[in-house]
Amino acid sequence: MLPGIIGTFQATEAIKLLTGVGEPMIGKLLHYDALSSRFKSFNIRQDPECPLCGENPTINEPVEIKNYCNNENPLPQIQIKELEKIINESKAYSLLDVRTDDEVNEYRISPSKWIPLDELDERTSELSPSEPLYVICKSGIRSSKAVSILHSKGLNNAINVSGGIDAWRNEIDTTQPNT
Repeated sequence: MLPGIIGTFQATEAIKLLTGVGEPMIGKLLHYDALSSRFKSFNIRQDPECPLCGENPTINEPVEIKNYCNNENPLPQIQIKELEKIINESKAYSLLDVRTDDEVNEYRISPSKWIPLDELDERTSELSPSEPLYVICKSGIRSSKAVSILHSKGLNNAINVSGGIDAWRNEIDTTQPNT
């Protein structure tokens, strides 16, 4: 319930700002007490020293925050277009598909080695540490987990393929429908 209530208020504020109708809650904070079903509005002041919206802002564009979410060593990854280029140039590489049996039977990029994610921990010895190992799944989530597992096993040549098979079908092999 709570996300629905707050989400509705956020959508209303966005509509007010986009259409110029009504009085947006700029400079105000809305507090909702779900236990008593009461709202309270507080006026807030802009911090003149704020690096984003103050009198002399120093943040003028999006920036990456280092070590955000304790991500001290982000996993290496490439985009689908980069993988296509590597495959077309026939450089030395391996492509590891960590999807399920059903997913691989439905569609597969050749050449690729298939080891389902739930078997990867026991089967890392089947992988070569000497050439780049690109890891792919449906969308990039399972392959990211696989790369993390492989790095923990000393296979630091593992690289996540961002977007996975879905991105491959959308950007490279557009004759194949996404599922």
